[in-house]
Amino acid sequence: MSTIAREETSPLLPSTAEPSPSRRSPEEEVGSAGNLDMVPTRRDKLALTSIIIGLILVVGTSWYLVFSGDLKAMGWFAVHPPMQTLAITAFLLGITPLQPPSPNSTTKQTRFKTHQSVMLGFALPLLAIGSSAMIYNKYIHGAKHFTTWHAKLGLISVLWVIAQASIGAASVWGGGKALGGEEKAKRVYKYHRLSGYLLVTLMLVTIHLAGIHSDWANGRGHTNLRILAYYVGLPLIWLGFELRSRPSKMKFL
Repeated sequence: MSTIAREETSPLLPSTAEPSPSRRSPEEEVGSAGNLDMVPTRRDKLALTSIIIGLILVVGTSWYLVFSGDLKAMGWFAVHPPMQTLAITAFLLGITPLQPPSPNSTTKQTRFKTHQSVMLGFALPLLAIGSSAMIYNKYIHGAKHFTTWHAKLGLISVLWVIAQASIGAASVWGGGKALGGEEKAKRVYKYHRLSGYLLVTLMLVTIHLAGIHSDWANGRGHTNLRILAYYVGLPLIWLGFELRSRPSKMKFL
């Protein structure tokens, strides 16, 4: 059985054991990007490009809507869109090093460390700042919380992120002892991975609701720009993100 065949059924977590030498297929040799090797195929390169273009549209538009307006009038709300769009950017850039899974254990370790560093060092703090700013803004104005679908899905997303990060940490830190040992942790990890794909989808839908349907966004105008960002940019992000996934690696059945 080849190394690649073994990886199809092997755990998704990094391993310290080196795979036995085997010849890599031509598809895997295409587009190596240093130690992370994030674009081994043309499809992966196209998908990563799609993600980057989508992020430029979404982040650029969101920041423009905020900083071209009256920041003093917006108050603490002005912190919310920039931080949340930076957070989703960090989440996506933190996940993409794991896409697609690498057959090389050394590369896998490097990718995984990058994933953890970006998630814990940038994504979670940015999300916490952006969410706290919105909650505080509502508080000081005596406004009701979670009255729109954007707010409700945003709350679900934040709670989901906390659970996602906790399960992810439990599955790898300390050899997975918190989940009953390494083997059980490895089985849990594939559900952690699936959960991440669903979570990102929910977060993109939440951004769409804010950019297209919120009173604030509609009040800012720039309809064509918002359509480009939230009807084109967001699908580009999602499409690229999904194209880089390898569902066969998860082996649920």
